[in-house]
Amino acid sequence: MMRKRRSNRYPGTNFLAVLIACGALAIAHLNSDPIAIGGSPNEESVNLMPPVLALPPTPSLPQHNAVAQDSSDDESAKEVLPAENPGVLKGIWALKMTSTLLRKGTKSFTKVTDYTASLYRQERLNGVLGTGQTIEMKLKHEPFSLYMKWLSGDEKGQQAIYVEDQNDGKLLVQPGGIKGRLTGVLKLDPEGSLAMAQSRHPATQAGLVELAKTILKFQEEDLKRGTGFQCELVDNQTFDDRPCYIFTCVYDSEEINSVYRKSVIYVDKELSMPVCVKNFCWAKDANPETIDDETLLEFYAYSGLELYKQLEVADFDAKNRSYRMRVRR
Repeated sequence: MMRKRRSNRYPGTNFLAVLIACGALAIAHLNSDPIAIGGSPNEESVNLMPPVLALPPTPSLPQHNAVAQDSSDDESAKEVLPAENPGVLKGIWALKMTSTLLRKGTKSFTKVTDYTASLYRQERLNGVLGTGQTIEMKLKHEPFSLYMKWLSGDEKGQQAIYVEDQNDGKLLVQPGGIKGRLTGVLKLDPEGSLAMAQSRHPATQAGLVELAKTILKFQEEDLKRGTGFQCELVDNQTFDDRPCYIFTCVYDSEEINSVYRKSVIYVDKELSMPVCVKNFCWAKDANPETIDDETLLEFYAYSGLELYKQLEVADFDAKNRSYRMRVRR
């Protein structure tokens, strides 16, 4: 049995301070396997979420005019980092730092066999912002296996199961309430119109690893372009009582990014993974004071994470008696 590793939740060494003092994007001290954290998923987990856009004052850190080296293939690229506020990185270096953290986290987190979490999800579909949903989630990486149960929202009581290379590649869905008792389990194409009517992303892209990969695709394009956005990475933040960085990126125009106007990402320091993400779309004639409220496109937050749960085949089986799913013969 694999034991959960534990470490100091608030490491004494501040990562951005090391970056500025040493003058390099060196993250070797972060290259440890993720450890088990948090409690069991529950409906109240979303209440732990801090206001995403209300950042506390940045603490004072030692200031140095350091030279930082790019972590890309071109190791000769060097610049002088700004030192006006050493708890904050701005511009291209904020983007480079965040991208480095997420690449490291994506690689490390695939070593986690499985985990459970409470997922809070709110999305805009067909121009309409839906109500927030709290979803109990179980996920296994090999083979990719997913179980979800809606604890709140319009789909309360709904359950969904997806296992790679099983069930003819279909997503098994049982609606909540009376509808679910009447219809039983439905077999849907995970990328078909019926399944995608409830979500902006298919079930095959659920979980922290896929979320990080999606973010990295956009960031890699931004890094190649090098302009057209304003970025900031703030240290010493928290989410779900966990130490985090907050990365914010605002695009200059729709020509630069036609999907997102702004993105706010909480990156967990221990896991180097995005545990809370808010994305905003473009709008015409929006009130500058309330534009974020008017343009929220996606809101995802993972809380109560528990790693290495030793989930079994039965956890992703519609015939599991504890799920009470009506599997039609």
